[in-house]
Amino acid sequence: MNRTIISFLAVGIIASSLVFSCKKGKKLTPSCDGSKPTYNSGIKTIIDNNCTGSSCHVAGSPYGNFTSYAGMAPYINSGRFKVAVLEQQTMPKNKNLSQDELNKLQCWVENNYAEN
Repeated sequence: MNRTIISFLAVGIIASSLVFSCKKGKKLTPSCDGSKPTYNSGIKTIIDNNCTGSSCHVAGSPYGNFTSYAGMAPYINSGRFKVAVLEQQTMPKNKNLSQDELNKLQCWVENNYAEN
């Protein structure tokens, strides 16, 4: 009986640690350094590396197509991109952007999402 209880507790602890280890980390504070990245010069690489893999934000996806500036436009214009990526930091799913990536994205936002 005691072995059964200990076994269940051990399995519960291991399962809990696996679930919590997959959670996104602490939010970072994006800060623009004054640079002026554009979608085509700096931002597209971040988007391609973090948002368009695993069929997330690709052509035909119900989550939007971030493979082009035009595809991102509805999310930029509505403010959803800024909220999810910079403010709430709930995107990208199961991944954390680096401080440098967040800073570049912050500069892009502050400079009105320039394309070129």
